[in-house]
Amino acid sequence: MKKYLVRGYAINKDSLEYNKAKLLEAIESIKKLSKGSDLVGSSEALNLVEVFANTWISLDAYDKSSLPKKGASKKKINFTADELEESVKDLKANLMKKKEASNLFALEKNPGNFAGIVGNVFQTFGGKDLYLTVEEKVAHLLYFVVKNHVFNDGNKRTGAFSFVWFLQKASLLDANNLTPSALTALTLLIAESNPKDKDRMIGLILILLKK
Repeated sequence: MKKYLVRGYAINKDSLEYNKAKLLEAIESIKKLSKGSDLVGSSEALNLVEVFANTWISLDAYDKSSLPKKGASKKKINFTADELEESVKDLKANLMKKKEASNLFALEKNPGNFAGIVGNVFQTFGGKDLYLTVEEKVAHLLYFVVKNHVFNDGNKRTGAFSFVWFLQKASLLDANNLTPSALTALTLLIAESNPKDKDRMIGLILILLKK
């Protein structure tokens, strides 16, 4: 009470430490559960925490499910699914050339599903965009591509690529915050998350894009 009266706020250190421990535990679990766990080391996983949770407030928001639901940029960004699909084909060709992917990479289980995700991102209701901001659109693009498993192989890599591709289109790509290790850890976190925590995952992406 004294600290609250003097500072105007009070900090529950035990709660904050618990929040931090739970978040780190979740990311560590992602590393172990992922088939490609050797791709993300401890330092890389912690890099994600440094990026989107470099304040106690962010960690507390994650724990309390009070993460942001909206972005800031309302600029008009639109592209066709064909444009993104062509870029994914180029990615596939480059990966196959380096023997880092097989022909199953980015091969749709059911043709048209990937285009359907792009359509969902830009869908409207009553003449208004369902996802009002660019950040909301790109966050849902990453989430849906990773979680809907529309490809036989490479859902996580294709999702991460699509995410960066969209951000470049919108001139919102910040390489200082969206480091390769942070993007990898975030993508794995989404992949292994419980579907019921979708809003939390979207919130984490929005925090990342706010920095």
